[in-house]
Amino acid sequence: MSVFEDGSYSCTPGIALIGKVLAGRCSMRYTRAAVGKGQIPGGETPKTMTEPADYVMDAKISSVTNQVNGECQITVQINSSDVETGFYATGILLYAEDPDDGEVPYTYLVLENGPEWIRPSSSVVGKLATFDLIAAVGDVDKVTATIDPDSILTISAAEQLLSEHNSDPQAHPEIQQALEECLGASALTIDITIPTSNWVEDSDTSGAYALHTDIASEQITQEMIPILTILPEAQATARACEMSTASRTIDKALRVYAQKIPAQDMPASLSLLGGGSDVGGGSAYRLPVATATRLGGVKIGGGVNAKDDGTISVNVTQALQEAAATGEGVAEMLETVFEET
Repeated sequence: MSVFEDGSYSCTPGIALIGKVLAGRCSMRYTRAAVGKGQIPGGETPKTMTEPADYVMDAKISSVTNQVNGECQITVQINSSDVETGFYATGILLYAEDPDDGEVPYTYLVLENGPEWIRPSSSVVGKLATFDLIAAVGDVDKVTATIDPDSILTISAAEQLLSEHNSDPQAHPEIQQALEECLGASALTIDITIPTSNWVEDSDTSGAYALHTDIASEQITQEMIPILTILPEAQATARACEMSTASRTIDKALRVYAQKIPAQDMPASLSLLGGGSDVGGGSAYRLPVATATRLGGVKIGGGVNAKDDGTISVNVTQALQEAAATGEGVAEMLETVFEET
């Protein structure tokens, strides 16, 4: 058990930086966040740490919200696709830019009493872990951060940005358009029930979970990305059966995982990202039709063949035979073929 309660702690260099910002010497800018898996050594405190205990990797800064009552919230992400070996995250250290000392530790998020398991990229079930660091900023008017371009924009974050820009649509029209396209192509949301029946022994997660069950839905495809939310009235049941926070889409079903069979059915909300078609009334992405000036989708016509890897070839003999069978002029077909080749 850690001697420090889980939460955000201001680092000594960060407190000094606030004074420099207030004096007009620099602006407040967060540069990166680092993740560790160890315990804070004896004789050290979160305020004195210059790197996270037993550093593992950098996390992605995905957003920063300017302060309310002298505080600022910084959201960081860890994607399991970036993790070679799984580990328990026990601390995250946020860094900021100092005009005299360069990059300095600013806020340390302690997670030692409730470490977060970060799955490796080899795991069948992926994971996106999100952490919010609360940083003290005093009377600083504006706070910025180096946002990682590979961080994932959540629907709630996109909706917040849209709301902010709606107050002045002309301020950043290109961002407004991008956000609207993101939301429009993003998700189909359906209500589901996680049942007490049809649970079977699991082999997907290599022993991480004992059981899984498949919840059938014609609207689900394997390419979709699931975001499963257990409704509040069922969360106690989910905790009791040690239900996984991750799920998996397969064709026409959602697979969920748990250590024990739940005591009762659990209502949930399922958001499905992607999928490529307007299923169930959702606003999924539609591939435009190709034209002479626009990239897009095409269908394979007569005399044209496509292999499984997408390679296209033209069979002139087949094209002529199909033209003759359909009554199309062979002379015109020959002229077209020779013009195109």
